[in-house]
Amino acid sequence: MTQEHTSIRRESLQRLRQDWESVFTMHLAYTALGIILFTPLVGIIGRLLLGLSDQPALADQDIAWFLLSPAGMTALVLLAGLTIAILGFEQASLMTMGAGHPQGLHISTPAALRFTAVRAHSIFAFAIRLVIRVLLLTLPFIAASGAIAWFLLSAYDINYYLAEQPAEFWIAAVMIGLLLLAMLLILLSRLLAWTMALPLVLFARVTPAKSFAESERLTRGHKRRLLKMLALWGLLTLLFSTVVLGMVQLLGSWLVPRFYDSIDWLVPVLGGLAALWILGNFVVTVFAAGSLAYVLVGFYQQYGAAEAHTDLTAIAQLQPASGWRLSAPLLTLILVAAMTSAILLGHWLVDGIQIKDTVTVVAHRGAAGKAPENTMAAIRQAITDNADWVEIDVQETADGAVVVMHDSDFMKLASVDLKVRDGTLQQIRDIDVGSWFDPRFSAERVPTLLEVLEKTRGKARVVIELKYYGHDRQLEQRVVEIVEQTGMTDEVAIMSLKYEGVQKIRALRPDWTVGLLSATAIGDLARLDVDFLAVATGMASPGFVRRSHEQGKQVFVWTVNDAVSMSRMMSLGVDGIITDEPALAREVIADRADLNPAERLLMHAAILFGRPEPRGRYRDESP
Repeated sequence: MTQEHTSIRRESLQRLRQDWESVFTMHLAYTALGIILFTPLVGIIGRLLLGLSDQPALADQDIAWFLLSPAGMTALVLLAGLTIAILGFEQASLMTMGAGHPQGLHISTPAALRFTAVRAHSIFAFAIRLVIRVLLLTLPFIAASGAIAWFLLSAYDINYYLAEQPAEFWIAAVMIGLLLLAMLLILLSRLLAWTMALPLVLFARVTPAKSFAESERLTRGHKRRLLKMLALWGLLTLLFSTVVLGMVQLLGSWLVPRFYDSIDWLVPVLGGLAALWILGNFVVTVFAAGSLAYVLVGFYQQYGAAEAHTDLTAIAQLQPASGWRLSAPLLTLILVAAMTSAILLGHWLVDGIQIKDTVTVVAHRGAAGKAPENTMAAIRQAITDNADWVEIDVQETADGAVVVMHDSDFMKLASVDLKVRDGTLQQIRDIDVGSWFDPRFSAERVPTLLEVLEKTRGKARVVIELKYYGHDRQLEQRVVEIVEQTGMTDEVAIMSLKYEGVQKIRALRPDWTVGLLSATAIGDLARLDVDFLAVATGMASPGFVRRSHEQGKQVFVWTVNDAVSMSRMMSLGVDGIITDEPALAREVIADRADLNPAERLLMHAAILFGRPEPRGRYRDESP
C-alpha cells in the first residue's frame, strides 16, 4: 500500500479516536431517528395491506403476492429509500465532523446535525437517486435469475429439486450464481465510482443529479487504491466485531453456569449479558459507520482538493467548540441505565415462560425421522412413540381419491415424473415411496386418507393438512365425507396454508376444529376465524403466544427436531410441538418435569449463550 493511502488510513483512525464521543452520540441520534421513523412506517404499510383485503390478518402467500404487486414494490422501494436516506444523513453528519480536522477545527455533534439539516433536501434527493440507480442496475440480473429458475425448476415440486438436486438444479444454481456474481462485481465497481458523490453534495455544492458523474471523474484512476482502503476498513470492522461480540459470548459461557442454582441472580445476569450484547453491537456499528465516513472524507480531501469547499469555519461556529465529555455524573447515569436495562431484559427473558408443561406432541407426517414421511410405517411409528396427534398431508388424484402425500409429484420420493393430480389411485399405488428412506421400507406405498384414519382410530388424533397445487376440485367435501364415514369427527382437525380452504371447511362443518399454517404474517392472525395457529418457530414469541391465547387460539410450532429448541418452545407456552421426532419430544417433556425454574430459564436462554444439540438430517422440514 502506498504511503499516501497509509497516511489517509492512519489520519482517519486518529480523527476517529479524537472524536469518538461525538461519533457515539451521532450514531445514537440516528439510531433513535430510525426507530422513530421505521416503527410507524412499517405499521402504516401493514395497515395498507390489510386495508386492501377483507381479512384482519394476512400470511405467507398473501404477503408474497403483495410484495410482488405495484403497491408492494412501491412499499419496498420506500423502505429501502428511507434506510439509505437515514444512512446517508448519518454519513453526511459524520463526514462533516471529520472534514474539519485538516483545518484544526472541531465540529461538534449539534453543529454537524444542523449543517446536515440545512442540506436535508439535497441529501434525501441523493439517497433516492442512489436507490434508483442500484435498482436499475440489479433488477435485470434478478429478473434473469428468476426466468432461469422458472424455466429450469418449475417442472416438479420445489422440494424435489432441493432434496435430490438433479442436474437441472445445478445448472440453474451455476447460471444464477454467475449472474449474481456479475451483478455484484458491476455493483461494486459502480459504488466505488460513486463514493465521492455525497462529499461533493455536502462540501462542493454539486447538485445530486450531477454528483454521480462528478464522483466518477474524481475516482477515475483511483479505484484500485480506494478498493484496497475499503477492503482494509471491512477487515478491521470484521476483526473488531469478532473481538467485541466474541468477548461477550465467552463471558456468557463462563458466567452463566455459575448461577445455575439461583434464579434471583440468574435473571439479572442473563439480562445484563443481553444488554451487553446489544451495547457491543452498537459499539461495532459506531466504529463501522464512523471509520467509513472518516476514510471517505479523507480520500475526498486528498483527491478532491481542487473542488470548491464549504466554509467549515462557519460550520464549527454553529455550536460552541466544547463538545460532549464523559463526566463522572454522566458515567454514573450510564451505569445506572445499564443496570436498569439488565433488570428489564432479565424480566423480559422470563416473560411468557410457563412452568407447567401441557404440550401436545404432533408427529410431522408421522414419525418422519424414523420412517418415510406420510406412509403407514411412519403412522405406526408415531403411534408407537406415543404422539398425541399425527399430522398428514392430503391431495386429490385424477380419479377423485384422497391420498396422503406432501409434494405435488413423486420426483423427490421416487424419481417418478408423475403429479398426484394426473395419476389414478392405481397408478400411484404402484410407486415405491419408502426405499429412498431405507431399503427395508420398499413395500411402502402412498396410503389413502381412509386407511390412515382407520389405523389411528382410538390411538392418536389426526391433523389433516389440505394441500393445494392449483388443481383441487372437491378436496374439502371429500375429506369431510371420509372423516364422517369413519366416525372420527372428534378425533380430527383440519388445517392449511390457504385460509380460503380453511374457510370452506368452516362453512361445511362449523363445529369442526380448524387451523391456519403460517411462516410469516402481517396483522393479527389471532383474529382469524380458526381454532389454532400452526406457525414457524420464528413467529412464536412470548407476545404472539400470549395474544393468541387471549383470543382463544391455540399455538403449534413447526418443525422442531432438537431437544433445546423443543424445551425453549415449551417454555414460551406453546400448546403443541410439530416434530419429526415425537419420541424425543416425549423425552424432553419428561426431563423438564425434573427441572427447577432456574434450569428451565437456562434452557429458554440456551439459544443466546448455549449450543443447541445438532439436528439430524431431515428430508424436508416444511409444513
